[in-house]
Amino acid sequence: MDLQGKVALVTGAAKRLGRAIALALGAKGAQVAVHFRSSEREAMETVATLQTMGTHALPFRADLTDETQVRKLMEDIARSFGRLDILVASAAIFERTPFDQLTAERWRTMLETNLTGVFLCCRYAADLLRAGDGGVIVTISDTAAFRPWAEFLPYCVAKAGVIALTQGLAKALAPKVRVNCVALGTVLPPEHMDAEEWRAKMSAKTLLGRLGTPEEVVQAVLFCITCDYLTGAVIPLDGGRFLR
Repeated sequence: MDLQGKVALVTGAAKRLGRAIALALGAKGAQVAVHFRSSEREAMETVATLQTMGTHALPFRADLTDETQVRKLMEDIARSFGRLDILVASAAIFERTPFDQLTAERWRTMLETNLTGVFLCCRYAADLLRAGDGGVIVTISDTAAFRPWAEFLPYCVAKAGVIALTQGLAKALAPKVRVNCVALGTVLPPEHMDAEEWRAKMSAKTLLGRLGTPEEVVQAVLFCITCDYLTGAVIPLDGGRFLR
């Protein structure tokens, strides 16, 4: 698998799965635009690691819920790299929101970050991705989109929207741009949570008896990027949890 000459934008690339995806794309030869909102130190570390690998990488700060900032983000990437071939929309927030405590403000924040931000990135990346030989978008959803969790309702609704957006964009942007989605199960423990207790509990809910790994998420994302006959697909990567 060789992505030499390709330019990739990974949103939320400063930490966790976004960072793993960015590093993998760099290892395959792509130049990488490392997006972050507030995690500047971690983003600079990701860029430094990519540069150590011999990858051309630059950091870009943007609030993806702000249309003006997203438009500028794409303009800055076009100016810095001259093109865009791959968009991996992985930026998201995950927070417990019990229904009886859920406010309209919190609802809007969760949907704007986890769904509207994905739409805006796709909307303003589309022209760049259509140029030349075309491009590819990979969105990141969650299998909770199919079976919502009561205490994470706006997150689940947003991730269901990401799946609908993916399939709609596959139609709207064809044939120049392919659009696919990886719907994750349990991979990394939420921040600020007892990791070992959480791992044991979540592992028991899968058919494979274990959690996924960032490396396996990367494999699925790379498949979506490189399989030229794949578009509009939603790949559940959950170790069989959806079937339990």
